[in-house]
Amino acid sequence: MEFKHIEYFIKASEYKSITQAAEALFISQQALSKCIQNLEAELGCRLFHRTSKGSILTDEGQLVYDRFSPIVRKFYRTGGEVTEMLNDKKTVTIANSPMLFGFLFPDVLYAFKEQYPNYELDILDRSDREVMQYVLDCPSHLGLIIEPEHWHGRQTQFTLIRTYRLQLCVHKDHPLSKRKSVRFGELKNEKFLLLDEQSYYPQIVKDKAAEYGFEPNIAFRSADHHLLTSLANQNKGILINIPVPMTDLFKDLRFVPIEDEDMTFSIAFIYQDYEKLDKPQQRFVEFMREYERQDVYAP
Repeated sequence: MEFKHIEYFIKASEYKSITQAAEALFISQQALSKCIQNLEAELGCRLFHRTSKGSILTDEGQLVYDRFSPIVRKFYRTGGEVTEMLNDKKTVTIANSPMLFGFLFPDVLYAFKEQYPNYELDILDRSDREVMQYVLDCPSHLGLIIEPEHWHGRQTQFTLIRTYRLQLCVHKDHPLSKRKSVRFGELKNEKFLLLDEQSYYPQIVKDKAAEYGFEPNIAFRSADHHLLTSLANQNKGILINIPVPMTDLFKDLRFVPIEDEDMTFSIAFIYQDYEKLDKPQQRFVEFMREYERQDVYAP
């Protein structure tokens, strides 16, 4: 039994006229009559008495109408609600570590807006620690953060997006730039360029250096990742980083994998309770997960 046949039958019942119902449905009278005949053949009974006053429901036809008319009305109402929902302006607010959308996901915001033009994106640039606090402050807050892989889930629920092994970012003339990989312990005598304490990178660097029995020599630290990358490009020190797309401004940089097994960072959405996020936020999370599965913006 096709839903279209039920829909057409309900319309004919309400108009009590095949001609008028056909006009309302924008189909021919013959097509509507054929549709009702097919439904009657499938049910094994007549649904209408044809009289000079129009088409009157039989007892069987009244039963079919009583059962299916609420379903058809709900179908129409749901369609209208969905259309209204898609056309209604909504805001998706996300607190995000500054480098994530700019460096790693440059296309996802544009692609999301193309698919959902009625959604406004409000991206709040925060440090790693500020993103975490933002999410902890309210059950409906959503954050996108990068932190050590084994840290996810300590304070919030999360949806994993991508995992990276940390790499050494050095100038092409640095001796380590020719290596296929390095152990963190080999960086004992290097000058480190570090993000400030609002990022999780410095703690990882300090903890790892302590394992190898040394204190990292910090040449410069800043909250500005672009500045640190620029200094590494000038051979002013080394930078521990995830692999990010390099522009012509940083063409002299080289990435060298770090062998230590625990030197991995993951990008993830964080929230207190997924069910307490609003629907636009949930839609953005699922949209980004689908993009990641398709490798649309994989480096």
